[in-house]
Amino acid sequence: TKTDVTGWLAAQDPAWRAAIDYVTIDMSTVYKSAVAGSGLLPNARLVVDVFHVIQLANKTVGDVRRRLTYARHARRGRAGDLEYTIKNLLRRGQERLSKTARHKLLCALADLGDAGRQIGAAWRAKELLRDLVRLSPNHTGLAATRDQVSKALQAFFDFAATTGATVPEIQTLAETISTWRAEIARAVLTGHSNAAAEGVNRLVKLVYRSAFGFTNVTNQQRRSR
Repeated sequence: TKTDVTGWLAAQDPAWRAAIDYVTIDMSTVYKSAVAGSGLLPNARLVVDVFHVIQLANKTVGDVRRRLTYARHARRGRAGDLEYTIKNLLRRGQERLSKTARHKLLCALADLGDAGRQIGAAWRAKELLRDLVRLSPNHTGLAATRDQVSKALQAFFDFAATTGATVPEIQTLAETISTWRAEIARAVLTGHSNAAAEGVNRLVKLVYRSAFGFTNVTNQQRRSR
């Protein structure tokens, strides 16, 4: 909660807090309000880790595919369904598709008719966001310019407002990206990430899942460390 975050920050040395230039988070309004609205980090600027941007874009593609699968079959997808056969291809970046895989994907989308058009639009929206993320110095080794980032964001919004205008999931995605636009742009420009913290968090969760009944919290924490 916001109280947890602000309480922890308030307990830290004021000089340490004043020296923080950037705080990298996922798209959490709790962390945003704690960092930007508490006044405890006076010089910090927020950054949204771009991993979460692409994660959200992939979720959007999956949401569109599942909605249309249910509309077509009145049930969840199965291995024999055309929509299901391209599930993993839709998650893959377009530059990682072999010629055969790309042909399979495009043919399946064409055979699905309007459902294929909507799924393809969601996939294209995801790829436009990946184009934005690939401007990061973590990918190119070179600092991106604000003009490059602005053009990449505008290309996504233009697509969402035209080709993707009739797909509700794309509209929701565009609204979320618009809300966090400044923080996402800052991530691409600086290359900052919270990957190390996410990696530790994932490890802790894995240990907790395999704990099978730890009743002593101290021992559980020791096991994680």
